[in-house]
Amino acid sequence: MAVEKMEMVNIIGHMENVDEIAKKIILSSSVHMVNSITEINQNNFPILQAQDEVDALIDYNYIRQYNSKKDIGSVEAKLRAICEIFEIKNKVYLSHIRESYNFQEDIKAIDEIYQIVEEKHERLLSLNKENDELMILEEYLSYLKHIDINLSELMGMKYMKMKLGKLSKYNMDKLKKNYENISAIVFKLYTDIEYVLVLIVVPQSVEIEVDRVLKSLNFDEYIPAVKYEGSPAEWIEKLNIRKQQIESEIRYIKSCLLDIKHKYMKDIQKYCSRLAMEFKIEELKSHIACTREFFYLTGWVPIYKKKVLLNSLGECQDKLIIIFKEVKETREGLEPPTCLKNTKLLKPFETIVKLYGIPSYRELDPTAFLGISYMLLFGIMFGDVGQGFCLFLAGEFLYRIKKRVNLGGVLVRLGFSSTIFGFLYGSIFGFEDILENYVLKPIRPMENINSMLIGAVVFGVILLSVGFIYNLANSYKNRDIEEGLLGRNGLAGLMFYWILFYYVVSRVMAMETFIPGELITIILVSLLIVMLLKEPLANLIKGVRPLYSESKADYYIEGGFGVVETLLTMFSNTVSFIRVGAFAINHVGLFIAFDTLSKMMSNRAESALVIVLGNLVIIGLEGLIVFIQGLRLEYYELFSKYYSGAGYEYSPCHLEGIAHSKKRRRNINIKSRKSIQINI
Repeated sequence: MAVEKMEMVNIIGHMENVDEIAKKIILSSSVHMVNSITEINQNNFPILQAQDEVDALIDYNYIRQYNSKKDIGSVEAKLRAICEIFEIKNKVYLSHIRESYNFQEDIKAIDEIYQIVEEKHERLLSLNKENDELMILEEYLSYLKHIDINLSELMGMKYMKMKLGKLSKYNMDKLKKNYENISAIVFKLYTDIEYVLVLIVVPQSVEIEVDRVLKSLNFDEYIPAVKYEGSPAEWIEKLNIRKQQIESEIRYIKSCLLDIKHKYMKDIQKYCSRLAMEFKIEELKSHIACTREFFYLTGWVPIYKKKVLLNSLGECQDKLIIIFKEVKETREGLEPPTCLKNTKLLKPFETIVKLYGIPSYRELDPTAFLGISYMLLFGIMFGDVGQGFCLFLAGEFLYRIKKRVNLGGVLVRLGFSSTIFGFLYGSIFGFEDILENYVLKPIRPMENINSMLIGAVVFGVILLSVGFIYNLANSYKNRDIEEGLLGRNGLAGLMFYWILFYYVVSRVMAMETFIPGELITIILVSLLIVMLLKEPLANLIKGVRPLYSESKADYYIEGGFGVVETLLTMFSNTVSFIRVGAFAINHVGLFIAFDTLSKMMSNRAESALVIVLGNLVIIGLEGLIVFIQGLRLEYYELFSKYYSGAGYEYSPCHLEGIAHSKKRRRNINIKSRKSIQINI
């Protein structure tokens, strides 16, 4: 339940081995790549410590960014076309990648398969296109088959032109009204709901004028792609013969393609896997620096994956210089990526954290606190055994059936929390009498309104206090005296908050305080002054000059408003948690409303229907509202105290869908450890 510790890895090797090394790094799924040329320009690449490699040191002076010369885009297009033709899903199979291969030979094999497939597929497309055209022609001919005339002669007239096509009914009416202005003969062949099929005979001398009119009417002219001799009926007879020939040839080509698919299926899957690896290798190499002889690679590795990387490199370590550096030894300002590691219980809540921002490497992972507090908040506001169990089942459905791991996982946990609090409230689908004999002194929110509201505020104070403590821990990690000790969310702010809360509670409840009221006032004012003077005091402690980063007037004007904001924020953050108790009461009240409606129904069936619909509304609508309100409390009231979310996520270079099991890792044989490994 923390941000994993990272180390920077620098690898130097010969260019002839770069593809092999890149492949092994990708399979290890351990290295978050960093642009090596940037690190070299910042003098952060520790090549100078590898004194034994004189050639690498000399070649280091001629370093440049790697520029890929591989053209695998055309290979990808061919392989994608083959997969589409054969309807093969493009999956990555680990067995095809692990084995030794030469991708240049694979490219030749892909070209050969593509040429075989392309020729037949192009012919198949051509036949299908011709078949479609014949079907359209057949449709038009069906309206002319009763005419006993040589259609080819009619279409080939020298001084008259025949036009066949469709007009919308509206435009046909417009054409009828202008028959006297059109020098053409119009035959209506067929009328449908939306259009009219017409045959128009036009003198060649006025064809241009008639075309202009027809174009204005959106005339959809049909020009046959094929022509035969004889009457329309004879055309149809010849057309059907050609369709049979086409169907026969299509069946033959499909049979051939199916045989080709069966023959090359495993090879195609193999080439798809290797092509995916080639693209990933090129992606990795885009981050490296190189010379003619050597490559220089930089990346971040979590400490727990360090052995995985070395195991994956295996015997190749003999050919490499591998240097590991701790974060404190890297250049100033270089921020490692954040790798979160949480238990299965809390893992889904990482998504909620990441919606706000990725934790920076030097701050605590808030997932554990958010997960536990969010489950408690949701359970208190939405406590019901039946409704909570429905949310639990919905989460299981999303998690296991729909593979929505994060959303499903969160719903499962929130539903479980709701169910637990449902037992505490003695409520199942809104009814509080069913579990009455099974729950010892159930808590009735509607009967204990004041206790629920006060308890919600107290719970809020506890959560806010934990937020202050988180900020103290983050400030300590970052050695931030100003915010950790003197800031409004630091130690001074925490002391002010606790003392002020104690003072207000003692006054409201008329309690005797063990600290005199005048002393409490002095302490509170002193803490406000400390928070106002946090920057000069912090600089004074650290010995930094000048004490102010801006003019004194601007600083104190802004600081004065900051003090007022501190008071308002502490008050609003605390009071905001009243909503937790209010929603718990509202949850019961909403069901009472539906229960009252059900009792007003005329029969039991209608009453039961109202209760069912009421529960559906409560689960769907109120469940969503409570979900949002819980997020609001986490983001605005708590995260604002301690969480910046200014980091970036650890994203190792890897292939999607490939996983390394622990058992498989143990079986990797490591024969040599002669490479240079320097831990700085």
